[in-house]
Amino acid sequence: MVLEVLIKIWKAAGSCTHLLEGHTGAITSVCVVKPRVAQNGADQIVATASKDRTLRLWKVCSGSWDCQIALWQASVSDTDDVVSVKKRKKDAEEEDPQVEEEAKSTLVGHTQCVSSVVWPQDETIYSASWDHSIIRWDVEMGKNSLNLYCNKVINCLDVGGEGSALTAAGGSDPILRIWDPRKPVLINSFCISACKWREKSRFHLVSSSYDGKVMLWDLRTAWPLAVIDTHKDKILCANWWKGESVISGGADSKLCISSDVYVL
Repeated sequence: MVLEVLIKIWKAAGSCTHLLEGHTGAITSVCVVKPRVAQNGADQIVATASKDRTLRLWKVCSGSWDCQIALWQASVSDTDDVVSVKKRKKDAEEEDPQVEEEAKSTLVGHTQCVSSVVWPQDETIYSASWDHSIIRWDVEMGKNSLNLYCNKVINCLDVGGEGSALTAAGGSDPILRIWDPRKPVLINSFCISACKWREKSRFHLVSSSYDGKVMLWDLRTAWPLAVIDTHKDKILCANWWKGESVISGGADSKLCISSDVYVL
């Protein structure tokens, strides 16, 4: 019996349209490249990161299927490495035929859990791992083109900033690390659970941490622009919301939206 993980893709109406099978460890991160390419019959590519130390690329949403949300769920199976695609049931007694496809590719290079994956450009994927490394992958070749290292476990990753070339990462120590091709930049924080660049901004990003705070940063200053402390427990995830606001979720079972954020 081999542990398999199911990645579920849902339509906005709440129906599950796809089940992607193949990983042998829990899924830690999911990323979709160019959601709009699913229109007009083109395929949509999903990248997943896993505790099995690999990244996998899946080709889904061919034809006119309108897939909008990707979630993951662990299960136990002894099936081979395939993608099981199941269309929505027409009624309670009948369902459309199941289509099986192999994963588009598997990227191997990390030696421990792959904790985060981002896909900023068609040809490039970035992944972070508990092995203290960040790898930039050439999608077409399936090989790593850049390796970045630190001395701590990395839990979260995002790519953005000036020229969409800056890599921000946080992990198990009180440092939010930013790699710049020209010079290293370090920002102090706490044990980081998430970091996200602000869209269309070269300087601003948001981070969340286990100290129950969300911080807004500007690379041009050494101190946070704002500190949001609406949670009463660890913050597990955070992102920008509708341009100016910030949304965060924590161990206190709350989802908080802070709309009084002002960024120059």
